[in-house]
Amino acid sequence: MKPSSAATYVRTWIGLLGLLALTCASAFVPMGRLNTVVNVAIAALKALIVVFVFMHLRKDRPTVWLAAIAGLAWLSLLVGMSLADYLIRSR
Repeated sequence: MKPSSAATYVRTWIGLLGLLALTCASAFVPMGRLNTVVNVAIAALKALIVVFVFMHLRKDRPTVWLAAIAGLAWLSLLVGMSLADYLIRSR
């Protein structure tokens, strides 16, 4: 696997800084509950950029893809169970 060029990393860095600015700007826009959805979507996009550019997952073997998918499945299971516990507790 050949290493990515410096221009790719600079564009990625600029893109991540742009998304960071968008996240900070969205904190000042009153959108109600939609604000959380927008910020989580921006965070997911930043995570995908890091995974594909810095971790080189796009060019890796299928077993590495399987490990990444298993990690996401485990994370979603933990978040889902924590959310279920929070929602069913009496207040």
